[in-house]
Amino acid sequence: MVTVTLDRERHMRLPARSMVAYEEATGRSLLGGEDSANMSAKELFTLVWASLIHEDKELTLDMVLDMVEVGDIPRLNKAISQCIVESRPDKGDGKDAPLA
Repeated sequence: MVTVTLDRERHMRLPARSMVAYEEATGRSLLGGEDSANMSAKELFTLVWASLIHEDKELTLDMVLDMVEVGDIPRLNKAISQCIVESRPDKGDGKDAPLA
C-alpha cells in the first residue's frame, strides 16, 4: 500500500478489483507489465482512481481529477510505479510468492 496526500491522506493499492476497474475504464490491461511513465494523463489519473477505490467505493474519476494538479504528475507516477511493483506476486524481489 502506498500513502499519498490528495484532498486528504489516501492509500493506493492495486488489488484485482482495481485492475479490472482500470481495464474497464481504459481498455488496457495492467497484466502486460504496464509502466506508468509511458501512460497518457488520462490513463495515469484513471489508474490513480482505480488504486483508491478499495477504500472509498463512492470515489469517481471526476472526483480524483478535481483533486490533482499537473504538478502532481511526477509524485503520482512514482506512487503508481510503487503500487505496480507491490501488486506483483514476487513484490519485485524476484521470488514468486505462494498463492496459498
